Amino acid sequence: MKLHEKIRKIRKEKGLSLKQLHSKLVEIFGQDALRYNTLYRIEKGLRQGRISSLSQICIGLGITIKELKEGTEEDKPQIATLIKKRDRTREYVYSEKAASQIISGANQTFLAEHLNLEPEGKTKLEQDPSQIGKYEKWVYCLKGKIAVYIGANKFILSKDEVLFFDSTIPHYFENATTKKSSCLIIQNPKHI
Repeated sequence: MKLHEKIRKIRKEKGLSLKQLHSKLVEIFGQDALRYNTLYRIEKGLRQGRISSLSQICIGLGITIKELKEGTEEDKPQIATLIKKRDRTREYVYSEKAASQIISGANQTFLAEHLNLEPEGKTKLEQDPSQIGKYEKWVYCLKGKIAVYIGANKFILSKDEVLFFDSTIPHYFENATTKKSSCLIIQNPKHI
C-alpha cells in the first residue's frame, strides 16, 4: 500500500471528509496549517508529503507517523542511504554570504544541512513550531567561528565544538569573523 492510500483509508475510517480534515488542521495549526490544495495533492499521490506535512496530517487524524507508515512501502527496512557530494541538489540560499545544502535524504525523520557562512554572512531568524511538538537542533562547527543567537543568548562555536538547543526558540547563525565558517546542523524531527 502506498502512503497516500493509507492516509485516505485512515481518514475515511475516521469518518472525515478531506474538507473536514483540513478544517481540523486549521483549527490546530492556524495559519501554519497545510493548504487544502497541498493536502489534496498528498492524499491523491500527486505530491510527496514532507515530514512536517505528514506530521500535521497525523495529528489531525490522531495517529503517529509510525502508525501511518506501518504496512506501507515506506515501512520496509532501509539498510543505508548514501548521498554523494555531487548528488546534493537541495540548497537554501539566505543571501550571497550564507547558504545551506541539505545533506539528508527525503525519507529521514531528521534534517541534516551543511551551512556555509562567508565573512559577515548570517541566516534569517528561524523558529520551529512549538504547537506541533518538541524540536531540537544540534550544531557542529567544522571551520572558523559561528555565533548562534538563541532568544536573547549568544553562543560562539569554534571548530569541533557542539551546541544543542530547543529550536522552537527564535534563533539564527552568523559569521562575525573575516574568514569563511561552516557547520553541520541536525534538526530533529525534520521541519522545513
